[in-house]
Amino acid sequence: MEELSNRVDEIASLTNHYLVRAKSTDHSYFTGFLQAGTVLKQALTPKEFTFWCAEKMLLKPQPFNEKTFIQYAVETTVVRYFGERFPTGFRVEAKINPANDKDVDCVFMDEGFTFNVEVKCSDFKAKEKVDSQDAFKYETAGRLPDRGQEAMAVVSAALDEGLAKRGEATKPHLTAKNMDNSLKDFLESAHEKFGPPVDEQHLNVLVVGCGDAEDLQRWFNYLWEHKGLFTPTPFTDRSLYQNVDLVVLTNQYDKHSRFFEKDVSNSWSLGEGFNLIFGNPYRHSLKEAAIKHFMNVLPNFTTELGAYQVPGGAPDYVKNIRRIPWFVHDHLEKQQGRYLFQNPS
Repeated sequence: MEELSNRVDEIASLTNHYLVRAKSTDHSYFTGFLQAGTVLKQALTPKEFTFWCAEKMLLKPQPFNEKTFIQYAVETTVVRYFGERFPTGFRVEAKINPANDKDVDCVFMDEGFTFNVEVKCSDFKAKEKVDSQDAFKYETAGRLPDRGQEAMAVVSAALDEGLAKRGEATKPHLTAKNMDNSLKDFLESAHEKFGPPVDEQHLNVLVVGCGDAEDLQRWFNYLWEHKGLFTPTPFTDRSLYQNVDLVVLTNQYDKHSRFFEKDVSNSWSLGEGFNLIFGNPYRHSLKEAAIKHFMNVLPNFTTELGAYQVPGGAPDYVKNIRRIPWFVHDHLEKQQGRYLFQNPS
């Protein structure tokens, strides 16, 4: 789209802007952006499109905010996917809960079903701050009673002792950032936007932009491991997210974040990414037909992941907290030659 290309040219001095960088290197990321923008142009009013360009794609003369851009790029990728396939009756930033003035990112319809879609994506700043440090880092799968402090203390002491015996300097011991509270906030925010149930033909979907296969495993654990949000004993009040029927975990954050440091493709295409779909066990009603239809609409690996057997003799509870990385690298990439994260080197 010439209009978008010209807008990028107008901010060419912002050389760290993702779109300026992509255009200047003739990267496929820029082509994908133009394709997404073409779909958005058709779905938005002229005023809304101008707002999207300036405030979401940050095509304006001010310092580039990488995290804000990535979050809105993830949102755009999701909206583009559904808007392109279901243009009839498609709505963006639609208000569907009469009890408040909040809106969901998009609404689409197909075969008598209505799907309300909200997109959330963390900025990962706190996690990246810990990850960037030269230290021993600890994380838990699920919420342990003491957040794992006792086990970490034992391991830390053993590591320090081993380094001391070799005459090496010790390193700090840090707890990796657990983002289950972020997912809780995403669910509760979506719950308010969706409002109470309408009928079995209306489905409320929360899409969460995640990182690589390791990061997707973490978000999976926030749902399903000990005290997880979809377990029988979640760490918070489950009634606060009953309006959410489905959660989609997608690797869209990874597809956008610092794309120029990876060999990545199809960043603006949700259907070409790695998607997992999970029903909220605490939703108001089953909505089986609507859920089945949505799972046919959005390409996903939920069923394949569930059937996949992690190799080795480790106990099942250990395998389950490593299932996604194994599935991606062993089943998809090694066995099938499918690369939905980074392309093979």
